Formats: sequence, C-alpha cells, structure tokens
Amino acid sequence: MDKFLKRKHDSGTDNASTNTSNVNDENKIKKVNRQYCNDYLNFGFTYVDEIDCQIPLCVVCGEKLSNSAMAPAKLKRHFSSKHANLQSKEKHYFERLLNNQMNQRKHFKKIVTISDKAQIVSYKVAEKIAKQLKPHIIAESLILPACSEIVQIMFGDDAKKEIMNPHSDDTIKNRIIHMSDDIEKTVTNKLTTNKLYFALQIDESTDISGIAHVLGFVHFIDENKIVNQFLCCKQLTERTTGQNVFDSISSYLDKFNITWDQCVGICTDGAPSMFGSIKGFTTLVKKKNPNIISTHCFLHRESLISKTLPITLKSILDKIVSMVNYIKSRPLQSRLFKKLCESMEAQHVCLLLHCEVRWLSRGKVLNRILELKNELLMFFQNEEHLALLEEKITKYFPELNIEKYNWIRNPFSTINTSSYEFTLEEEEEFITLTDRTLKIKFSEITVEEFWISVQTEFKKISEKQFQYYYNLILM
Repeated sequence: MDKFLKRKHDSGTDNASTNTSNVNDENKIKKVNRQYCNDYLNFGFTYVDEIDCQIPLCVVCGEKLSNSAMAPAKLKRHFSSKHANLQSKEKHYFERLLNNQMNQRKHFKKIVTISDKAQIVSYKVAEKIAKQLKPHIIAESLILPACSEIVQIMFGDDAKKEIMNPHSDDTIKNRIIHMSDDIEKTVTNKLTTNKLYFALQIDESTDISGIAHVLGFVHFIDENKIVNQFLCCKQLTERTTGQNVFDSISSYLDKFNITWDQCVGICTDGAPSMFGSIKGFTTLVKKKNPNIISTHCFLHRESLISKTLPITLKSILDKIVSMVNYIKSRPLQSRLFKKLCESMEAQHVCLLLHCEVRWLSRGKVLNRILELKNELLMFFQNEEHLALLEEKITKYFPELNIEKYNWIRNPFSTINTSSYEFTLEEEEEFITLTDRTLKIKFSEITVEEFWISVQTEFKKISEKQFQYYYNLILM
C-alpha cells in the first residue's frame, strides 16, 4: 500500500513539473520578437527599428502596429479593412510609394540640417557684418548672391549649391548675439574664477534715437599679456545721474559675482555725473573700495581744450568749420569743389565734415584743410598763437612726475628708492628683486611680461606696479 501511495505522489510531482514547464514555454513564446519579411510589402507594410524589436509601419496611412502584429494575417486584416481600394495594387506600387517617402525625408533633413562648415561660415559672415557696422540684411541681399555667382563661375553649379545656406537678417542677428554672449561668458569667467584685478573705462552716451547707454571696457591680465576687452553696454531707462550709472554697473558685476575689491582703477570723462565729489560715479565706487584710482580720459581733455580755445584761435577754427560744413552740406558745392581739386591735381578732392559728437573730428578737419591750403601753415607757425595754445594745454595736461615711474620701466637701473613712495614691505621686495637671473629674464622679454611673471614671488611690489600701469593705460 505504501508503495502504491508513493507512486501516486511521484505521479503528482511529475504532473506539477509538467505544468510548470508548460507555463515557462508559454512565457517564452510571448517574449519572441517577430521579424520583418520583404513579402509584407505586398500588404503595404515596411518596418521601423525600435529599441529591442521591429515595428510594422503602413506606407499608406503611416500607422504603426505592435510587434505581435508582424504576421501576414494581421497585416492583411489591416490592409483590407482600411485600404480596400488598394487591394488590386501590386508590390511595385508600394515600393514606389516607400521610395518617395524616403526621398522626402532625406530632402527635408537636408533642408533643416546645416553642416559644421556652413555654421562656421555663417558666424564668420555675421562677425564681418558686425565689425563693419552694416545692416544685417546685407548678408542675404548682397554677400550671398555675390558669393554664389563667384563660386558658380569658378567651380560650377554643384559648388554653388553647397554655399546656399540661410543668411537672413534674423539669422545674422542670432549669430551676433551668440558671439556676444560667448565673449561675455569668457571674460566674466576669467575675472570670477581667477579673482583677477582689473581696471574699468566707463562712459555714458546717448544714441541717435535718444536712448541713454553706459558702456564699459575692462583691462586685465590674461596669461602673460594685458587685455583690453569690451565688457558691457547697459541701457539707462530713466535718469543718467552718477547713482544710476553706479547701480547699472554694480548690478552687472553682481550678476557674475565680481566685486569692487578686484577693481584697481577707473577712467571716465569729466562730466559731473562721473566725477562729482558727492554723488558722482567715481565717488560712489570709492565708497566700496577706497583704494581705486580714478583718472580723467585724455580724449575728453582734448575736447575741453578745443572748447576753451582763445578767441584768436577759436575764431579761425569756427570759420574753417563753417566753411567746410557749407561745402559738404550742399551737393552742388561739393561737386564744384571736387572738380576744382581734380583740375589742380590736389592730394585730396573732398573735405571732411565736422561733427560735434566725435571729439577728434576737428583735428581731422584741420589736417585736411592743411593739406589742401598751404597758407594755413604760416598761421600755426605764429608764436603768439602757439603760446596761447600752450597755456590751455598746460591747464588740462599738467606735467607728470615720471621719475617715480622709472622703477617700472627698468627695476634694475638704480637701487635708490627714496623717490618711489614705497612702503617698508614694498621697498624690501624691490631690493630683493635685483637678482641676476631676473635681470637676464628682463632683457629677454617685454616689461609687461616681466612684471606678470614675477607677480607671484613679489606680490606687494607687483600690485603697486599694476596700479600705476593700469591707470597710465586708461589715461
């Protein structure tokens, strides 16, 4: 009896194992991925590759089915139920339909895809347009047609098709914005990451549309050279006081985590909003960093000299300006003057128009008058007028004590430091600077590169040198 029961138990175990194996076989069957067959195109189906299987795709309606539908009966059911009017079509019809769709995809991809070389060309064109201050539409209206004709004549029609890339005004605008953002990111990253000392040139001006802007240029050390780089142009929406300019520049620096402690010098014009003793821009900046040195722009000083000339000089300048403006503002007079210069074989055939906004245009006007009218040379050789001019120049350009900067130009020329305004630590560093190897190095490189190379070892004296050097550059 026991033997019989044992046999029955074994039989149940066998049945259970058989059932388990059947379930596993069914799971294996469910997980099988069906593969596409070329004969399925008779039913209007191709396929697309997914992550781990092939999916049937109807070339007529574009509908995708599951991988389990990759069977003739299921594909035929879809075809007969939704495209019964095409049941008489042969395989060639669906092949042609599939080829047309593939060609359309390739053509569309070619239109919307721009090669790396085309991208570089687009940015180069945008850079040229921005530097020449030309309207953005010139790329599409002039540059691209001209390049197309040149390439077609020189290399043929196939080469012409390669350069037919989009250069619309919006594209050029976006390219310029991208380059500007990249420059801004590069400059600010260098100032922020390395905590570099820098000097600023700040000016507030109004454009032709009456909008006020504040522009900033920055000087800093990049590796082994001093770089002068455009920093920002911020619009002043309301007033143009020193407080508004200060808030605008401060908010820009705070945006990139740049502190005023890194600034060693500021150069601006002499406007009250910039140099005011109470609410001027430089005064507000010095509240943040009292060690900043402020300087007055040399170009603005020359402008002030031209506005405060003695009566004897100013009357001549006014007459010359009015004469030039009279000729340049009238087309007929300009043509007649040009004809006269050509007949006399003059060096130039036209005058330069004076403009109040451009401070140095008066000098260019006078140079042109001097080249066309030799009689003015005798006037400037008159000692009386030169003396009056010297008086005004001395007022705006007082003599500088350049002897205290001799140690910057050549730190090995002398060891007498009494006239250099050194602190005790700076004087000790300067004395230890007189090393033979450093002297040889000084003779092999420029002054800028030498001071940059020793700033780590002689920190105090290098900082003092760069404070002087930055502000001399700004002036």
